[in-house]
Amino acid sequence: MGNLTLDKVIRRRKSVRMYQGREIDKEILKMIIESSRFAPSACNTQPWRFVVVTDREKVNMIFEKSLGGIVSNYWARTAPVFIVACAKKSVLVHKIGAGLRNIPYHFLDMGAAIEHLLLKAAELGLGTCWIGWFDKKVIRKILHIPKSIDIVSLISIGYESRKSEQKPRQRLELDEILFLNQYGEPFE
Repeated sequence: MGNLTLDKVIRRRKSVRMYQGREIDKEILKMIIESSRFAPSACNTQPWRFVVVTDREKVNMIFEKSLGGIVSNYWARTAPVFIVACAKKSVLVHKIGAGLRNIPYHFLDMGAAIEHLLLKAAELGLGTCWIGWFDKKVIRKILHIPKSIDIVSLISIGYESRKSEQKPRQRLELDEILFLNQYGEPFE
């Protein structure tokens, strides 16, 4: 992919909803997950655990039995790989601390780790889609994930199909999201 700056990778990353049938080399998948190891986490607990699903039968089972319903993820059928992002919650930080502060620290930790993963995949020329609508119980059963591990997210990953139809990404202007010293105060 050449020498991409972080800004270029950030701007290149998008949700891909149509993939080629090409397999992804396991070394590339390891590089992508490796990037997640360096994400920040509350008290350095590093709760992230990832199940990379490349077996076509299991990929199909995840699609057929876990996705769909009210939200149609029909496009996910083309994904050659799913990454199941899980969290091993610490008693002190993710249960007691989170309860005292009413902040789900493991979700914050996992969000940072998943974003690292998405950006690394984009840098390596792969497309991803961060999926939040899926059946955790089904995935837990298919992949034998212990009940002590929280399933947080599902990520489809693959080489983007040329047929992929992407609408131009709409983003709020900076002055709509950035304030100085108090909410609503323009940053000028």
